[in-house]
Amino acid sequence: MKRRLAVCVDATFAATGVLAVRAMGGSWLLVLTLATTAAATTMIIRRRHVSRNRRRNHVRSPLQQQRHELWRTAQSIAAVVVVWNLVSFTSYVAHDNGDTLSERVATWGRDNHLGSAIDFLETHLYDTPPSKTPAKQLQLTAAIAPDPTAITMTSAMTSPPTTAPPSPTGATTEPATVATAPVASPAPIAPIPLTPYLTMPLAGEGQWTPIARAAGQDTMWATSIRPLPAAGSVVASMVVIDQTHLRAGLFNGAEEPGGTWKRGNRVPAELQPALLAAMNGGFRFEHIKGGYKTEGVTVKPLRNGDATLAVGIDGHIAIGQLGRDLFDDGSWISLRQNLVLIVDGGQSQVQHGIDEGVWWGADYGNKVYVPRSAVCELADGRIAYAIVGNVDATQLAESLINLGCVKAMQMDINGTWPVFFTFTRGADGSVAAHFLDKRMGGSPDRYLTGSTKEFFAFFDATLVPHPSDLDS
Repeated sequence: MKRRLAVCVDATFAATGVLAVRAMGGSWLLVLTLATTAAATTMIIRRRHVSRNRRRNHVRSPLQQQRHELWRTAQSIAAVVVVWNLVSFTSYVAHDNGDTLSERVATWGRDNHLGSAIDFLETHLYDTPPSKTPAKQLQLTAAIAPDPTAITMTSAMTSPPTTAPPSPTGATTEPATVATAPVASPAPIAPIPLTPYLTMPLAGEGQWTPIARAAGQDTMWATSIRPLPAAGSVVASMVVIDQTHLRAGLFNGAEEPGGTWKRGNRVPAELQPALLAAMNGGFRFEHIKGGYKTEGVTVKPLRNGDATLAVGIDGHIAIGQLGRDLFDDGSWISLRQNLVLIVDGGQSQVQHGIDEGVWWGADYGNKVYVPRSAVCELADGRIAYAIVGNVDATQLAESLINLGCVKAMQMDINGTWPVFFTFTRGADGSVAAHFLDKRMGGSPDRYLTGSTKEFFAFFDATLVPHPSDLDS
């Protein structure tokens, strides 16, 4: 009996362990999971059959009979638990919800109390520091890769004249009030190219390419660069966002936070003609102490002192520390917190965060090197999105500082959770999504057909209908 019990327990732990490992690995582990479960089940059934034959003519004492019944009950419960979890696992993972297979497995594991096991495995599977050997290619996708021969700076639009033209020579004029044309807003200006940190720069490294236009003017620019001299294999892709002609909105994922919302898990059809870009949100709620508030509903209480990404009533987006830079004073439609600022005043706050118990992504002394995303504020007040990998929290902060961030907030990390899309429209009006970076994955249409997690989207303000779902 003890031997059979040990076999059953070992088989259960083996299946659980494989499921946890699968959450961090490739598709082949799914097959291993199913094979292990099938083998364990077959072994248990066979042992029960053999033991039943041996005991067929054996007369049990009352105590033995009680033990036998207890054992059969335990076996039945274990079988129900295994089958229930296997069905739950298979049904969740088999459904294509826009996330990658590994993301779906990891999500199932965290939703079924395997989060600690997954976190533990992360510290061992992703503990290899980035190489010092310089990367040989950048990571912008071909659709928006910079042309090294292109002009990377755009000039401000010349304002129409505001005074009357000079009179012809010899003519006399009398003072008069001259009707003038309205003064046009200056066109957004592209960022200054970034100076490469490695002595042998790659083609286009640090050069900005326009990737989105609003009101007929460039409004977003992207570049790719190796930001760490001591870790040349690390590559960052960055988008600078000028909000002059933009409106932003926080959309709520089907699972995170879940529920029914005005701005649900996808960009609605009426807003898609104005859609320019979208980016990932933050950590799962169990990994942050801070909060989430949108559409007048507090999903998780906000915390003063935490890093906050906010969307204003006028549709502009801002980043800062709640209670110092931003206030929950009714002027914000959405407030999404994620840890503390990782960069503040141009200085890294990683150690400060660790001292305060911040979970940077298993960085309590355990270095985890994964793709990490962030939103930051530049010296000129514009915001930017960046994906950097594979790095730990300290290297992310250093990269962001080298990219010109004076204030930054780490967003989602790990695998292909960090994503930034741009959107184009075909002649038939169809909308197509494009990854910013080659390392991004999953369904490119996830923000059009339904996302499991929250995301931020940017729109051409001149094309947004009024009223719309972006209104409070």
